[in-house]
Amino acid sequence: MLRYLTIVGAATTAAAPFLSGGAGRSEAVDGPVIGLAVGVVVVAALGFARSRAARITAVLGAVVALGLSLWLLVPDLGAGLTGPRLPVVAVGALVVATGVGAAGSWRVRPAGVVAAVVALGAAVLAPVAAEAVVVDSEPRDARDFAPPAVAERLTGRQWSWQPPGDVDALVAAGHGVVVGVDGGIVVALDGAAGDEQWRYARRGAYVATLTASKDGAAVVVGFRSRLDTRSQLLVVLDADTGVVRFEKVIPAVVAEVEAITPGTAVLALRDRDLITGYDLVTGEEKWRWASPEGCTAPYTRAVRGKTTVFTAVQCPDALRLLALDEETGAERWHHRVGLGPDDGEGSDVHLDGTPDGAAVWARLVSTRSLPGSVTRGLFDAETGALLHRPDPRRTVRTDLGPRVLLEVQDGPVAEEVEVLDPATGTTRPLDAGACRDRSADVTTATTYVRTCADNGREMTVVVQDLDGSPATSVPVRMDGSGESPESFLVAAPGAVVLARGGYGGTPSPVVGLVGGGRG
Repeated sequence: MLRYLTIVGAATTAAAPFLSGGAGRSEAVDGPVIGLAVGVVVVAALGFARSRAARITAVLGAVVALGLSLWLLVPDLGAGLTGPRLPVVAVGALVVATGVGAAGSWRVRPAGVVAAVVALGAAVLAPVAAEAVVVDSEPRDARDFAPPAVAERLTGRQWSWQPPGDVDALVAAGHGVVVGVDGGIVVALDGAAGDEQWRYARRGAYVATLTASKDGAAVVVGFRSRLDTRSQLLVVLDADTGVVRFEKVIPAVVAEVEAITPGTAVLALRDRDLITGYDLVTGEEKWRWASPEGCTAPYTRAVRGKTTVFTAVQCPDALRLLALDEETGAERWHHRVGLGPDDGEGSDVHLDGTPDGAAVWARLVSTRSLPGSVTRGLFDAETGALLHRPDPRRTVRTDLGPRVLLEVQDGPVAEEVEVLDPATGTTRPLDAGACRDRSADVTTATTYVRTCADNGREMTVVVQDLDGSPATSVPVRMDGSGESPESFLVAAPGAVVLARGGYGGTPSPVVGLVGGGRG
Protein backbone atom coordinates (compact mmCIF):
# COMPACT_ATOMS: atom_id res chain seq x y z
CA MET A 1 0.00 0.00 0.00
CA LEU A 2 2.98 2.34 0.50
CA ARG A 3 3.64 2.42 -3.23
CA TYR A 4 1.28 5.39 -3.24
CA LEU A 5 3.85 7.28 -1.18
CA THR A 6 6.48 6.67 -3.83
CA ILE A 7 4.22 8.15 -6.52
CA VAL A 8 3.29 11.18 -4.39
CA GLY A 9 6.94 11.80 -3.43
CA ALA A 10 8.14 11.52 -7.03
CA ALA A 11 5.41 13.86 -8.29
CA THR A 12 6.00 16.58 -5.69
CA THR A 13 9.77 16.38 -6.11
CA ALA A 14 9.46 16.68 -9.91
CA ALA A 15 7.29 19.79 -9.46
CA ALA A 16 9.59 21.48 -6.91
CA PRO A 17 12.07 23.10 -9.36
CA PHE A 18 9.19 24.89 -11.08
CA LEU A 19 7.88 26.57 -7.94
CA SER A 20 8.03 30.35 -7.75
CA GLY A 21 7.24 32.91 -5.10
CA GLY A 22 9.52 33.14 -2.07
CA ALA A 23 13.21 33.11 -2.65
CA GLY A 24 16.49 32.11 -1.15
CA ARG A 25 19.45 29.86 -1.58
CA SER A 26 17.21 27.19 -3.09
CA GLU A 27 16.39 29.60 -5.92
CA ALA A 28 19.99 30.65 -6.34
CA VAL A 29 21.31 27.11 -6.81
CA ASP A 30 18.87 25.77 -9.41
CA GLY A 31 21.46 23.32 -10.78
CA PRO A 32 21.85 21.29 -7.56
CA VAL A 33 18.11 21.50 -6.81
CA ILE A 34 17.12 20.28 -10.26
CA GLY A 35 19.78 17.57 -10.20
CA LEU A 36 18.60 16.37 -6.80
CA ALA A 37 14.96 16.37 -7.96
CA VAL A 38 15.84 14.31 -11.04
CA GLY A 39 17.78 11.88 -8.86
CA VAL A 40 14.81 11.40 -6.51
CA VAL A 41 12.48 10.73 -9.48
CA VAL A 42 14.94 8.14 -10.90
CA VAL A 43 15.14 6.47 -7.49
CA ALA A 44 11.35 6.35 -7.32
CA ALA A 45 11.22 4.71 -10.78
CA LEU A 46 13.75 2.06 -9.69
CA GLY A 47 11.54 1.32 -6.72
CA PHE A 48 8.92 -0.20 -9.04
CA ALA A 49 11.36 -2.60 -10.71
CA ARG A 50 10.94 -6.34 -10.09
CA SER A 51 14.66 -6.93 -9.87
CA ARG A 52 15.89 -7.31 -6.32
CA ALA A 53 19.16 -5.54 -7.21
CA ALA A 54 17.22 -2.57 -8.62
CA ARG A 55 15.06 -2.39 -5.48
CA ILE A 56 18.12 -2.44 -3.23
CA THR A 57 19.75 0.27 -5.38
CA ALA A 58 16.57 2.34 -5.11
CA VAL A 59 16.56 2.08 -1.31
CA LEU A 60 20.20 3.14 -1.09
CA GLY A 61 19.63 5.94 -3.59
CA ALA A 62 16.59 7.17 -1.66
CA VAL A 63 18.61 7.34 1.56
CA VAL A 64 21.42 9.24 -0.19
CA ALA A 65 18.92 11.67 -1.80
CA LEU A 66 17.28 12.29 1.57
CA GLY A 67 20.65 12.95 3.17
CA LEU A 68 21.67 15.38 0.43
CA SER A 69 18.39 17.29 0.62
CA LEU A 70 18.70 17.66 4.40
CA TRP A 71 22.36 18.64 4.01
CA LEU A 72 21.25 21.52 1.76
CA LEU A 73 18.12 22.44 3.71
CA VAL A 74 19.60 22.79 7.19
CA PRO A 75 22.21 25.42 6.21
CA ASP A 76 19.53 27.04 4.04
CA LEU A 77 17.34 27.59 7.10
CA GLY A 78 20.32 28.80 9.11
CA ALA A 79 21.17 31.33 6.41
CA GLY A 80 17.78 33.01 6.68
CA LEU A 81 17.20 32.90 2.93
CA THR A 82 15.31 29.68 2.34
CA GLY A 83 12.65 29.49 -0.36
CA PRO A 84 9.90 27.07 -1.47
CA ARG A 85 11.82 24.71 -3.76
CA LEU A 86 14.27 23.01 -1.44
CA PRO A 87 11.76 22.23 1.36
CA VAL A 88 9.51 20.48 -1.18
CA VAL A 89 12.44 18.46 -2.54
CA ALA A 90 13.35 17.47 1.02
CA VAL A 91 9.80 16.30 1.77
CA GLY A 92 9.64 14.49 -1.57
CA ALA A 93 12.91 12.71 -0.86
CA LEU A 94 11.66 11.65 2.59
CA VAL A 95 8.40 10.31 1.14
CA VAL A 96 10.17 8.44 -1.66
CA ALA A 97 12.65 6.93 0.80
CA THR A 98 9.75 5.72 2.96
CA GLY A 99 7.75 4.44 0.01
CA VAL A 100 10.63 2.62 -1.69
CA GLY A 101 11.85 1.08 1.54
CA ALA A 102 8.47 -0.21 2.73
CA ALA A 103 6.43 -0.59 -0.45
CA GLY A 104 4.15 -3.60 -0.66
CA SER A 105 1.33 -4.41 -3.03
CA TRP A 106 -0.89 -2.09 -5.05
CA ARG A 107 -3.90 -3.17 -3.05
CA VAL A 108 -5.92 -0.13 -1.97
CA ARG A 109 -6.16 0.17 1.80
CA PRO A 110 -7.43 3.10 3.87
CA ALA A 111 -4.11 3.43 5.69
CA GLY A 112 -2.23 3.73 2.39
CA VAL A 113 -4.60 6.37 1.05
CA VAL A 114 -4.36 8.34 4.29
CA ALA A 115 -0.55 8.14 4.19
CA ALA A 116 -0.48 9.42 0.60
CA VAL A 117 -2.79 12.32 1.46
CA VAL A 118 -0.68 13.23 4.50
CA ALA A 119 2.48 13.12 2.38
CA LEU A 120 0.93 15.39 -0.24
CA GLY A 121 -0.20 17.82 2.44
CA ALA A 122 3.28 17.86 3.95
CA ALA A 123 4.77 18.75 0.57
CA VAL A 124 2.29 21.61 0.15
CA LEU A 125 2.92 22.97 3.65
CA ALA A 126 6.72 22.50 3.61
CA PRO A 127 7.55 25.94 2.13
CA VAL A 128 5.18 27.63 4.58
CA ALA A 129 6.75 25.80 7.51
CA ALA A 130 10.28 26.64 6.34
CA GLU A 131 9.36 30.30 5.91
CA ALA A 132 7.86 30.36 9.40
CA VAL A 133 11.15 29.12 10.83
CA VAL A 134 13.10 31.90 9.13
CA VAL A 135 10.77 34.92 8.96
CA ASP A 136 9.46 37.00 11.86
CA SER A 137 6.98 39.53 10.51
CA GLU A 138 4.89 41.98 12.54
CA PRO A 139 3.02 44.18 10.03
CA ARG A 140 0.46 46.84 10.90
CA ASP A 141 -2.81 48.02 9.41
CA ALA A 142 -2.66 50.60 6.65
CA ARG A 143 -3.12 54.21 7.70
CA ASP A 144 -5.66 56.27 5.79
CA PHE A 145 -3.79 59.55 6.17
CA ALA A 146 -0.71 60.99 4.52
CA PRO A 147 2.70 61.04 6.25
CA PRO A 148 3.73 64.29 7.97
CA ALA A 149 5.89 66.77 6.12
CA VAL A 150 9.65 66.23 6.00
CA ALA A 151 11.16 67.91 9.05
CA GLU A 152 12.41 71.43 8.34
CA ARG A 153 12.18 73.66 11.41
CA LEU A 154 13.36 71.72 14.46
CA THR A 155 11.14 72.24 17.51
CA GLY A 156 13.68 71.23 20.14
CA ARG A 157 11.78 68.06 21.08
CA GLN A 158 13.66 64.75 20.74
CA TRP A 159 12.75 61.09 20.89
CA SER A 160 15.01 58.07 21.35
CA TRP A 161 14.64 54.43 20.32
CA GLN A 162 17.00 51.69 21.50
CA PRO A 163 17.73 49.16 18.72
CA PRO A 164 18.11 45.46 19.61
CA GLY A 165 21.48 45.37 17.84
CA ASP A 166 23.95 47.51 15.94
CA VAL A 167 22.41 49.74 13.27
CA ASP A 168 23.37 48.72 9.73
CA ALA A 169 21.27 51.15 7.69
CA LEU A 170 18.77 54.02 7.98
CA VAL A 171 16.39 55.38 5.35
CA ALA A 172 13.46 57.80 5.26
CA ALA A 173 10.24 56.06 4.19
CA GLY A 174 6.55 55.86 4.97
CA HIS A 175 5.57 57.87 8.04
CA GLY A 176 9.12 58.20 9.35
CA VAL A 177 12.23 56.06 9.01
CA VAL A 178 13.11 52.40 8.53
CA VAL A 179 16.11 51.05 10.43
CA GLY A 180 18.20 48.02 9.46
CA VAL A 181 19.61 46.27 12.54
CA ASP A 182 22.19 43.52 12.94
CA GLY A 183 20.56 40.09 12.96
CA GLY A 184 18.51 40.57 9.79
CA ILE A 185 16.01 42.92 11.49
CA VAL A 186 14.18 45.82 9.82
CA VAL A 187 12.03 48.17 11.96
CA ALA A 188 9.86 51.13 10.93
CA LEU A 189 9.66 54.08 13.35
CA ASP A 190 7.14 56.89 13.38
CA GLY A 191 8.95 60.12 12.58
CA ALA A 192 6.98 62.35 14.91
CA ALA A 193 7.06 60.10 18.01
CA GLY A 194 9.71 57.39 17.46
CA ASP A 195 7.23 54.56 18.11
CA GLU A 196 7.71 51.19 16.39
CA GLN A 197 5.25 50.81 13.52
CA TRP A 198 6.17 47.40 12.08
CA ARG A 199 8.98 44.88 12.09
CA TYR A 200 10.32 42.31 9.62
CA ALA A 201 13.22 39.94 10.28
CA ARG A 202 14.94 36.97 8.68
CA ARG A 203 16.71 34.97 11.35
CA GLY A 204 20.30 34.20 10.46
CA ALA A 205 20.64 36.78 7.66
CA TYR A 206 22.32 40.19 7.47
CA VAL A 207 20.79 43.44 6.21
CA ALA A 208 23.14 44.22 3.33
CA THR A 209 21.24 47.12 1.73
CA LEU A 210 18.23 49.25 2.63
CA THR A 211 16.66 51.74 0.22
CA ALA A 212 13.29 53.37 -0.35
CA SER A 213 11.33 54.20 -3.48
CA LYS A 214 11.36 57.81 -4.63
CA ASP A 215 7.88 58.39 -3.21
CA GLY A 216 8.73 56.66 0.08
CA ALA A 217 5.91 54.12 -0.37
CA ALA A 218 8.11 51.02 -0.67
CA VAL A 219 11.26 49.75 1.06
CA VAL A 220 13.72 47.37 -0.62
CA VAL A 221 15.82 45.30 1.77
CA GLY A 222 18.79 43.27 0.56
CA PHE A 223 19.49 40.29 2.84
CA ARG A 224 22.90 38.63 2.78
CA SER A 225 23.41 35.08 3.96
CA ARG A 226 26.04 34.12 6.51
CA LEU A 227 26.66 30.90 4.59
CA ASP A 228 25.98 31.54 0.90
CA THR A 229 27.91 34.49 -0.56
CA ARG A 230 26.79 33.84 -4.14
CA SER A 231 23.36 35.46 -3.89
CA GLN A 232 21.30 38.02 -2.04
CA LEU A 233 17.60 38.11 -1.35
CA LEU A 234 15.67 41.31 -2.13
CA VAL A 235 12.49 41.73 -0.11
CA VAL A 236 10.20 44.59 -1.14
CA LEU A 237 8.04 45.80 1.75
CA ASP A 238 5.16 48.26 1.88
CA ALA A 239 6.60 51.19 3.84
CA ASP A 240 3.32 51.94 5.59
CA THR A 241 2.38 48.43 6.74
CA GLY A 242 5.51 46.28 6.49
CA VAL A 243 3.64 43.74 4.36
CA VAL A 244 5.82 41.89 1.83
CA ARG A 245 5.08 42.86 -1.76
CA PHE A 246 7.46 40.37 -3.36
CA GLU A 247 10.84 38.68 -3.00
CA LYS A 248 13.58 38.14 -5.54
CA VAL A 249 17.01 36.51 -5.46
CA ILE A 250 19.79 38.22 -7.39
CA PRO A 251 23.47 37.31 -7.82
CA ALA A 252 25.61 38.81 -5.07
CA VAL A 253 27.84 40.50 -7.64
CA VAL A 254 24.84 42.44 -8.97
CA ALA A 255 23.94 43.60 -5.47
CA GLU A 256 27.50 44.61 -4.68
CA VAL A 257 28.27 46.40 -7.94
CA GLU A 258 24.82 47.68 -8.85
CA ALA A 259 23.25 49.78 -6.09
CA ILE A 260 19.69 48.65 -5.41
CA THR A 261 17.85 51.90 -6.11
CA PRO A 262 14.09 51.74 -6.78
CA GLY A 263 12.25 54.47 -8.64
CA THR A 264 8.59 55.23 -8.02
CA ALA A 265 6.89 52.33 -9.84
CA VAL A 266 9.77 50.10 -10.97
CA LEU A 267 12.84 48.39 -9.54
CA ALA A 268 15.38 48.38 -12.37
CA LEU A 269 18.37 46.04 -12.05
CA ARG A 270 21.39 45.91 -14.30
CA ASP A 271 23.34 42.75 -15.08
CA ARG A 272 26.22 43.57 -17.40
CA ASP A 273 24.73 45.33 -20.46
CA LEU A 274 21.13 44.34 -19.73
CA ILE A 275 18.71 46.38 -17.61
CA THR A 276 15.45 44.78 -16.48
CA GLY A 277 12.55 46.69 -14.96
CA TYR A 278 10.38 44.92 -12.36
CA ASP A 279 7.02 46.19 -11.15
CA LEU A 280 7.57 47.57 -7.64
CA VAL A 281 4.24 46.17 -6.43
CA THR A 282 4.08 42.69 -7.98
CA GLY A 283 7.70 41.97 -8.94
CA GLU A 284 6.66 41.06 -12.49
CA GLU A 285 9.08 41.87 -15.30
CA LYS A 286 7.85 44.89 -17.25
CA TRP A 287 10.63 45.55 -19.77
CA ARG A 288 14.21 44.90 -20.79
CA TRP A 289 16.75 47.25 -22.30
CA ALA A 290 20.02 46.44 -24.04
CA SER A 291 22.52 48.74 -25.77
CA PRO A 292 21.95 49.32 -29.51
CA GLU A 293 23.86 47.22 -31.99
CA GLY A 294 27.36 48.54 -32.55
CA CYS A 295 27.38 50.38 -29.21
CA THR A 296 28.34 49.45 -25.67
CA ALA A 297 26.89 50.36 -22.29
CA PRO A 298 29.74 51.52 -20.02
CA TYR A 299 29.27 50.95 -16.31
CA THR A 300 27.44 53.74 -14.49
CA ARG A 301 26.45 54.09 -10.87
CA ALA A 302 22.77 53.24 -10.41
CA VAL A 303 20.79 56.49 -10.37
CA ARG A 304 17.04 56.85 -10.68
CA GLY A 305 14.79 59.82 -11.31
CA LYS A 306 11.24 60.01 -10.04
CA THR A 307 10.08 58.15 -13.15
CA THR A 308 13.32 57.63 -15.08
CA VAL A 309 16.16 55.08 -15.16
CA PHE A 310 19.61 56.24 -16.23
CA THR A 311 22.25 54.46 -18.26
CA ALA A 312 24.95 55.39 -20.76
CA VAL A 313 25.71 54.31 -24.32
CA GLN A 314 29.00 54.67 -26.15
CA CYS A 315 28.86 54.50 -29.95
CA PRO A 316 31.70 55.17 -32.40
CA ASP A 317 30.72 58.83 -32.81
CA ALA A 318 29.12 59.78 -29.49
CA LEU A 319 28.82 59.16 -25.77
CA ARG A 320 25.25 59.52 -24.55
CA LEU A 321 23.50 59.72 -21.21
CA LEU A 322 20.10 58.03 -21.58
CA ALA A 323 16.99 58.47 -19.45
CA LEU A 324 14.60 55.55 -19.85
CA ASP A 325 10.94 55.77 -18.92
CA GLU A 326 10.55 53.51 -15.87
CA GLU A 327 7.12 52.26 -16.97
CA THR A 328 8.10 51.16 -20.49
CA GLY A 329 11.91 51.14 -20.75
CA ALA A 330 11.66 53.45 -23.79
CA GLU A 331 14.04 56.39 -24.14
CA ARG A 332 12.63 59.54 -22.54
CA TRP A 333 15.53 61.88 -23.29
CA HIS A 334 19.28 61.81 -23.84
CA HIS A 335 22.31 64.07 -23.56
CA ARG A 336 24.92 63.65 -26.28
CA VAL A 337 28.67 64.29 -26.22
CA GLY A 338 30.21 64.06 -29.68
CA LEU A 339 33.42 62.04 -30.05
CA GLY A 340 36.36 62.51 -32.36
CA PRO A 341 38.51 59.80 -33.99
CA ASP A 342 39.29 56.73 -31.91
CA ASP A 343 42.52 57.22 -29.97
CA GLY A 344 42.49 53.92 -28.10
CA GLU A 345 41.48 55.53 -24.81
CA GLY A 346 38.33 54.55 -22.95
CA SER A 347 35.45 56.71 -21.74
CA ASP A 348 33.81 56.97 -18.32
CA VAL A 349 30.41 58.15 -17.17
CA HIS A 350 29.97 59.23 -13.54
CA LEU A 351 26.42 59.73 -12.27
CA ASP A 352 24.83 60.81 -9.03
CA GLY A 353 21.36 62.06 -8.21
CA THR A 354 19.25 63.76 -5.58
CA PRO A 355 17.38 61.35 -3.25
CA ASP A 356 14.01 62.67 -4.42
CA GLY A 357 14.86 61.85 -8.04
CA ALA A 358 14.48 65.46 -9.22
CA ALA A 359 17.99 66.01 -10.59
CA VAL A 360 20.92 63.98 -11.91
CA TRP A 361 24.58 65.05 -11.89
CA ALA A 362 26.63 63.69 -14.79
CA ARG A 363 30.28 63.73 -15.83
CA LEU A 364 31.00 62.21 -19.25
CA VAL A 365 34.77 61.83 -19.43
CA SER A 366 36.56 61.15 -22.73
CA THR A 367 39.77 62.35 -24.37
CA ARG A 368 37.79 62.35 -27.64
CA SER A 369 35.11 64.84 -26.56
CA LEU A 370 34.44 67.40 -29.27
CA PRO A 371 34.96 71.08 -28.38
CA GLY A 372 31.84 72.75 -27.02
CA SER A 373 30.34 69.56 -25.61
CA VAL A 374 28.76 69.74 -22.16
CA THR A 375 30.68 67.06 -20.26
CA ARG A 376 29.72 68.17 -16.73
CA GLY A 377 26.26 69.26 -15.72
CA LEU A 378 23.25 68.99 -13.45
CA PHE A 379 20.16 67.92 -15.39
CA ASP A 380 16.46 67.76 -14.66
CA ALA A 381 15.91 64.02 -14.25
CA GLU A 382 12.47 64.06 -15.87
CA THR A 383 13.01 66.37 -18.85
CA GLY A 384 16.78 66.50 -19.45
CA ALA A 385 16.92 70.28 -19.11
CA LEU A 386 20.40 71.52 -18.15
CA LEU A 387 19.98 73.09 -14.71
CA HIS A 388 23.53 74.10 -13.79
CA ARG A 389 27.18 73.84 -14.85
CA PRO A 390 29.24 74.06 -11.62
CA ASP A 391 32.76 75.41 -11.41
CA PRO A 392 35.11 72.47 -12.17
CA ARG A 393 37.11 73.27 -9.04
CA ARG A 394 34.15 72.42 -6.81
CA THR A 395 33.04 68.98 -5.67
CA VAL A 396 29.36 68.40 -6.43
CA ARG A 397 27.36 66.53 -3.75
CA THR A 398 23.85 65.64 -4.84
CA ASP A 399 23.05 62.66 -2.58
CA LEU A 400 22.26 64.64 0.58
CA GLY A 401 18.76 65.89 -0.19
CA PRO A 402 16.80 68.24 -2.45
CA ARG A 403 19.54 70.90 -2.28
CA VAL A 404 22.97 70.32 -3.85
CA LEU A 405 26.23 71.24 -2.14
CA LEU A 406 29.21 72.68 -4.03
CA GLU A 407 32.41 72.35 -2.02
CA VAL A 408 36.07 73.23 -2.17
CA GLN A 409 37.77 70.50 -0.17
CA ASP A 410 41.14 70.06 1.52
CA GLY A 411 41.22 66.31 2.04
CA PRO A 412 38.11 65.30 4.02
CA VAL A 413 37.56 68.87 5.27
CA ALA A 414 35.34 71.27 3.35
CA GLU A 415 37.02 74.69 3.19
CA GLU A 416 34.15 76.33 1.32
CA VAL A 417 30.52 75.23 1.00
CA GLU A 418 27.80 76.63 -1.23
CA VAL A 419 24.24 75.38 -1.53
CA LEU A 420 22.59 75.18 -4.95
CA ASP A 421 18.86 75.24 -5.57
CA PRO A 422 18.47 73.05 -8.69
CA ALA A 423 15.11 74.61 -9.53
CA THR A 424 16.52 78.13 -9.86
CA GLY A 425 20.26 77.56 -10.35
CA THR A 426 21.06 80.07 -7.58
CA THR A 427 23.80 79.46 -5.01
CA ARG A 428 24.38 80.75 -1.49
CA PRO A 429 27.46 80.35 0.76
CA LEU A 430 27.21 78.34 3.99
CA ASP A 431 29.35 78.40 7.13
CA ALA A 432 31.87 75.60 6.63
CA GLY A 433 33.65 76.45 9.87
CA ALA A 434 30.60 75.71 12.01
CA CYS A 435 31.35 71.98 11.70
CA ARG A 436 34.88 71.09 10.62
CA ASP A 437 34.67 67.50 11.80
CA ARG A 438 31.32 66.54 10.30
CA SER A 439 30.53 62.82 10.32
CA ALA A 440 27.28 63.02 8.32
CA ASP A 441 25.21 65.73 6.69
CA VAL A 442 21.89 66.20 4.92
CA THR A 443 19.98 68.99 3.21
CA THR A 444 16.29 69.79 3.30
CA ALA A 445 14.41 72.37 1.28
CA THR A 446 15.32 75.08 3.80
CA THR A 447 18.18 73.80 6.00
CA TYR A 448 21.62 72.22 6.04
CA VAL A 449 22.13 69.76 8.94
CA ARG A 450 25.43 68.21 10.09
CA THR A 451 26.55 65.89 12.89
CA CYS A 452 29.75 66.97 14.61
CA ALA A 453 31.91 66.56 17.74
CA ASP A 454 31.02 62.95 18.48
CA ASN A 455 32.77 61.96 21.73
CA GLY A 456 31.01 58.59 22.13
CA ARG A 457 28.44 59.86 24.64
CA GLU A 458 27.21 63.04 23.02
CA MET A 459 26.97 64.32 19.47
CA THR A 460 26.42 67.88 18.30
CA VAL A 461 23.96 68.57 15.50
CA VAL A 462 24.61 71.82 13.62
CA VAL A 463 21.67 73.34 11.77
CA GLN A 464 21.89 76.26 9.35
CA ASP A 465 19.01 77.79 7.44
CA LEU A 466 19.66 78.24 3.75
CA ASP A 467 18.61 81.90 3.92
CA GLY A 468 22.02 82.88 5.32
CA SER A 469 21.09 82.81 9.02
CA PRO A 470 23.86 81.85 11.48
CA ALA A 471 24.28 78.15 12.32
CA THR A 472 22.89 76.82 15.60
CA SER A 473 23.91 73.75 17.63
CA VAL A 474 21.80 71.05 19.26
CA PRO A 475 23.36 68.52 21.71
CA VAL A 476 22.16 64.92 21.40
CA ARG A 477 22.87 62.05 23.83
CA MET A 478 24.17 59.01 21.90
CA ASP A 479 25.43 56.66 24.63
CA GLY A 480 26.98 53.47 23.31
CA SER A 481 30.02 51.37 24.13
CA GLY A 482 30.85 49.78 20.77
CA GLU A 483 33.08 50.84 17.92
CA SER A 484 31.31 53.41 15.72
CA PRO A 485 32.82 53.66 12.24
CA GLU A 486 29.77 55.22 10.57
CA SER A 487 27.07 57.80 11.25
CA PHE A 488 23.63 58.00 9.66
CA LEU A 489 21.57 61.16 9.24
CA VAL A 490 18.31 61.47 7.29
CA ALA A 491 15.61 64.11 6.99
CA ALA A 492 12.37 62.17 7.27
CA PRO A 493 8.65 62.81 7.69
CA GLY A 494 8.30 64.27 11.17
CA ALA A 495 11.95 64.39 12.24
CA VAL A 496 15.61 64.61 11.35
CA VAL A 497 16.86 61.20 12.49
CA LEU A 498 20.42 60.20 13.37
CA ALA A 499 22.07 56.93 14.33
CA ARG A 500 25.48 55.34 14.66
CA GLY A 501 26.61 52.29 12.78
CA GLY A 502 28.92 50.18 14.89
CA TYR A 503 29.84 46.80 16.29
CA GLY A 504 30.39 45.34 19.71
CA GLY A 505 29.32 46.70 23.07
CA THR A 506 25.99 48.43 23.65
CA PRO A 507 24.37 49.84 20.49
CA SER A 508 23.78 53.59 20.40
CA PRO A 509 20.16 54.76 20.24
CA VAL A 510 18.38 56.08 17.19
CA VAL A 511 17.40 59.67 17.92
CA GLY A 512 14.84 61.87 16.21
CA LEU A 513 14.92 65.66 16.28
CA VAL A 514 11.27 66.52 15.78
CA GLY A 515 10.49 69.22 13.28
CA GLY A 516 7.65 70.90 11.50
CA GLY A 517 7.04 71.83 7.90
CA ARG A 518 8.80 74.63 6.08
CA GLY A 519 6.99 77.26 8.09
